[in-house]
Amino acid sequence: MAKKFAKKSKQYSAKKSQSNNSDLKTGNFFIKNKDILGRIAFTLLLLVIIRIGVYITVPGIRLTSDYQNAINNSQFFQLLSTLGGGTIGRFSILALGVSPYITASIIVQLLSTDVVPILTRWNKSGERGRKKLDKLTKVLMIPFALMQGIATIFTLQQQGVIEPGWSSDNVLASPAFYYVLVPLVMLAGSYFMLWIADQITIKGVGNGISIVIFIGIIVQLPNQIKATYDFWIPSNESINVFFDGIIKFSIYMLVFFVVIFSVVLMNEAERKVPIQQTGSGLIDSKDHTPYLPLKLNNAGVIPVIFASALISTPITIAQIIDPTASTSTVDSANAFVRFTQHYLSFNTWWGIGIFAVMIVLFTFLYAQVQINPEKISENFQKSGTFIPGIKPGKDTTNFLKGTINRLSLFGAVFLAAIAALPYVISKLTNLPSQLAIGGTGLIICISVAIQTTQQLQGRITQHKFIESKKQNFTEEASTKSSTHIW
Repeated sequence: MAKKFAKKSKQYSAKKSQSNNSDLKTGNFFIKNKDILGRIAFTLLLLVIIRIGVYITVPGIRLTSDYQNAINNSQFFQLLSTLGGGTIGRFSILALGVSPYITASIIVQLLSTDVVPILTRWNKSGERGRKKLDKLTKVLMIPFALMQGIATIFTLQQQGVIEPGWSSDNVLASPAFYYVLVPLVMLAGSYFMLWIADQITIKGVGNGISIVIFIGIIVQLPNQIKATYDFWIPSNESINVFFDGIIKFSIYMLVFFVVIFSVVLMNEAERKVPIQQTGSGLIDSKDHTPYLPLKLNNAGVIPVIFASALISTPITIAQIIDPTASTSTVDSANAFVRFTQHYLSFNTWWGIGIFAVMIVLFTFLYAQVQINPEKISENFQKSGTFIPGIKPGKDTTNFLKGTINRLSLFGAVFLAAIAALPYVISKLTNLPSQLAIGGTGLIICISVAIQTTQQLQGRITQHKFIESKKQNFTEEASTKSSTHIW
């Protein structure tokens, strides 16, 4: 029976591939998938609107020539640039991006895992509860956006890289404009980006928040590669320096593609735990054995975001206390600022090590939040499903916990290595960390690209399934009508 099923499935897959090739050759693919092409076009239009908004600077603010250096040298602003889609680079009205929403959503998600009872009930009540949690996240986003906006204004003003763009006799007082109006404008820009992300999720290709972050990182990639080329191969140098730079840049690009391949491989790697239904009998073919997929990295990029946010917060406070602390090599007179310079800065081995350890710890924590072994074991018992060789109940729970912890160990170490790689390269080669290989942005880009591709493939498959059902129904109806005597 299993051999017959395998033979039929191979024939079906062969027919499916032939039909796909014929559709592409005749152009029927674009005709049959108008809805998907429309979604892609709609998504691209919204992304163009975001890129236009990036060039609109916050009204009343003038940027100095040192602004870009201040952004590049700040860990807080590097994280804000990654999560905000790169909009902080021009201090645009979209400067905060969707980072306040991401911060609020992570907190709400953690609180809804048996911490706050009412949030736990909403989390378990299906689509209706999910909508309530989403509304709460959007409300909680307001204080986070205002705090980030005020901290951004205060830090940049202390460093002297932004200044008022109006005359001294203006009726608007400087503190009122800086700490009230500008944060409100940034809050409105953040909500506008969130609205666009929602439209991409509903009417576009899906994954709106991730797509917005993805496009902000990707558009900066060509400039980063060009800046890296200029760093390794400076102009007006001798021929020996030129060839030495060519070799270094070639090694840089080779390692870059190796890192991309490794991240893709680890992102797609999974442990297939075989499962079986009570009364279904033994499966004689491994190809058709049902399984429970457990990702090697179940936490995704959330641990990196959490660790970056926590380690960047005290550094931002230190920059407010002593604006020259981040750029100066001299120890500050303040003890707190001196502590951040030595132990939390990514320019020191201590800071890189603490950052990596925090990522490993958050990976273990968030993996248990994402996958609840007790809930899976309970659902297995209700549906009569079991893992071969493992007793249902507590043994299944312990087996899943052990498997998830072992997978999380490999995933956490790899995630910490990729996230810390830019700072390690910067320490070893003097290459600026924003130009180095790896980092949070690369992990986000690869994850979003894979998820979006899978979603589009799923939509195409669903559309083909519906069309085939319609065609079969039409053929059956015509066959039945032709068999009638009258």
